[in-house]
Amino acid sequence: MKNALTKADWLTAQECLTKGWLALRVPPIQPSDADLFRMEQGREIGLLARELWQIGILASDTETENAAEMTQRLVADRSTVTLFEATFQNDFCTAKADILTREDGFWHVLEVKSSFSDKIQEERLLDDLAYTFMLVEQSGLPVVKASLVLLSREYRYGADYRELFEIVDVTDDIRKRSLEFKTSSKMITNVLFGDDQPSQALSSACRKCKFFKDACLGKNIGRSIFEIPNLHHTKLKRLSEKGIVDLCAIPDDFGLNPTQERVRTAAISGEMFIGQGLRRVLEAIEWSCSYLDFETVSTALPLYPDHGCHRHILTQYSVHHRCEITDTVHHSEYLANATNDCERELTENLIRELGDSGSIIVYSCYEQTRIKRLMEQFPDLAQELQAILNRLVDFLPLIKEHVYHPDFRGSYSIKKVLPVLVPELTYDGLSIANGDAAITCFARMAKGQIIGDDIATARQQLLDYCNLDTFAMVKLHDKLHELVENH
Repeated sequence: MKNALTKADWLTAQECLTKGWLALRVPPIQPSDADLFRMEQGREIGLLARELWQIGILASDTETENAAEMTQRLVADRSTVTLFEATFQNDFCTAKADILTREDGFWHVLEVKSSFSDKIQEERLLDDLAYTFMLVEQSGLPVVKASLVLLSREYRYGADYRELFEIVDVTDDIRKRSLEFKTSSKMITNVLFGDDQPSQALSSACRKCKFFKDACLGKNIGRSIFEIPNLHHTKLKRLSEKGIVDLCAIPDDFGLNPTQERVRTAAISGEMFIGQGLRRVLEAIEWSCSYLDFETVSTALPLYPDHGCHRHILTQYSVHHRCEITDTVHHSEYLANATNDCERELTENLIRELGDSGSIIVYSCYEQTRIKRLMEQFPDLAQELQAILNRLVDFLPLIKEHVYHPDFRGSYSIKKVLPVLVPELTYDGLSIANGDAAITCFARMAKGQIIGDDIATARQQLLDYCNLDTFAMVKLHDKLHELVENH
């Protein structure tokens, strides 16, 4: 167990004390390559932000003193103007200030984030800085200003790095939040370092908590109330007040909407729901059918000329095609050259590939959103792209309305639906098996981190993943027809 809280520990405890208590007592999870890539991008942004201050000292560990001791020595030196990663700690907490600079004898603490400057009201951004601000003040330094160093939406690839950032003064918000942290700090540290796991009331934070099912309120509960989709916080509060965690214990007269009631009924009965309108909806789909999936890349810093930060770039598509449900399936695909922006070429290829007739099957509104973005980028292709939009058939709302299996566990995500309806089709064994991994792989190629013979390997892995995504929709379409025939 840790003997001091990091910023991440503190912020976890702000979400839920029980989650914070448990997190201190489990080994850290090994980060995925996608996690590591996000960390690398954060470090890259941080290093660029330091360039805004021409003279600065990195207050890091040395052979003779730890970072906190070094920080105290440096701030005591009147010649010190700016510190990077200055470390502050008390008996229970530790924090690093990204940038700490002296202004007229007082101190200005700054937190660097890879978010845009119009996101400053996001609670997590303010809490990050408030925690650091609290520890800096507790060390005895006179802090008069707190700011967030955030990305500008106006920045474009290749521009001067000084145009990359916007420094936003959030002193008033940070002082208020830091005071709240100070007021509760003794209670929080006593609970987190105490021997007994704190009791927990059911809340929306439980929905995505990794400890809920095995170590908290969901333990030994076969199906929790969080399988109910879109459960409003007022209804969640009512269930919490009644101490109801088990989905099957929800009263019959609780007032669920039809979709939610369907989930509850299926969970209790263990039986699959197939709506009477499914046959009609399937018969209304115009043949032939093309099954379409996109992949994109997005990085904190722009990859190509004229691009801004966090720009979503369409990099890949896969299309399976057949003229009738019983016909042979044909496949085509496109994967961009990572060294340059290929969206125009991709778009033109896509228009030719999809032709001008038949349905285009997708899962979720993602493809629709990306096509609309292409229409903005390439107005001369807007008419052809609009024709594609008009032919899209989204299987997500179709399944949400007409099919539910208890093993969906309240989710209609393709990653939940597919293993239940088409268990023989699996992503196991693929080197790239999810969207985050695909984004990371392409981005590493674009940044020159994958080179030589490894490029061909990476490209094939991306093609295999996207290929399976559209073939999955083919098999899902087959399964829906099978359900209709057998129902």
